[in-house]
Amino acid sequence: MRGLVAFVLLTGMAFGQAGVPRFSREGLPHREDGKPALLAPGMIIELYGENLGPDPWCDKQIPQNGPYPLEACGVRVLVDGRAAGLLFAGSKQINFKIPDNAPEDGEAPIQVCVHDTCSDRLTARFSLRKAFIHGQGHAYVHMPVWIEVEEPSCCGGIHYPNSFFPFDFEGARFDVLHHGEPMKPLSKSVATLGGLGWRTMPLDTPRSRLPLHLMYRFDEPGVYSVRFTARQDKDCQSDWTDIVVEPYSDSQRTAWLVEEAVKARSASVAELVGDIIPSLLAWPDEAALSVLLTLVDHPDNSVRQFARMSLDLFDEDVQRRLIPPSRWNEIHIRAFTFG
Repeated sequence: MRGLVAFVLLTGMAFGQAGVPRFSREGLPHREDGKPALLAPGMIIELYGENLGPDPWCDKQIPQNGPYPLEACGVRVLVDGRAAGLLFAGSKQINFKIPDNAPEDGEAPIQVCVHDTCSDRLTARFSLRKAFIHGQGHAYVHMPVWIEVEEPSCCGGIHYPNSFFPFDFEGARFDVLHHGEPMKPLSKSVATLGGLGWRTMPLDTPRSRLPLHLMYRFDEPGVYSVRFTARQDKDCQSDWTDIVVEPYSDSQRTAWLVEEAVKARSASVAELVGDIIPSLLAWPDEAALSVLLTLVDHPDNSVRQFARMSLDLFDEDVQRRLIPPSRWNEIHIRAFTFG
């Protein structure tokens, strides 16, 4: 009898699913910046883990365009307790369609079951139309204020900078309240410029964040309420979210500018156009301009053009105090020659 039991167990392990299905948050979809993506009803996703199905995969024929079965080779995926349509089931990967009646917003558990053995439930975030924002690090007066944005898949994603123009947010918009009153954007062009229709910047610049300080000036400490609206879908917005802008002394800012100037000497192209140059524009005074001017002749075309376009955010009298007359026309005319 013991031999028969052992044979049955070994046979089950050879031809069935050995081990408990398991996966982690790393196995769920991620955004381009490596952070977990927001899920939504109807989305088709890939899930990676261990012991998720037959080894190497389920050979059951599944229609490419649906309808997708709710079970294949004993494998089921449950989203908030609802069975998902399966496109592929293997030992290390499952492709499935999130049920149309899954939550549109909030959190819900995902679980994989193989026959009668189920994985732990892993909670994932869902959002059909709502974006989520928060300030990146501390925000200070006269300093950069970067906002990280999590968008649903329908909103198109954020990649800054998109072009040679530092204020090109591809049509995305921020509204800001201070003391309960709407703040006025710096200028119409900065606040409302849409996508310029071409991508000219490196693809490895930081993802999913925007420099709020290029739309609004933060010269007073306090609490500011911020709302984001996506560029492609005006119904895709965040809730009003508070950020705290703290005091910052002139000596602290001077020390920061010295550090930025040192970093700029060895920074990559992506660091320069995706962080250092736009950060210098938070308070466009002579001190910031003196650092920016070290980059207007940079050997890389993207950096050179981006730095020269950034001059537009400085008052002309500030520029003329630092730019020699002999170089004025050269720098400003070449800012519009893309080569």
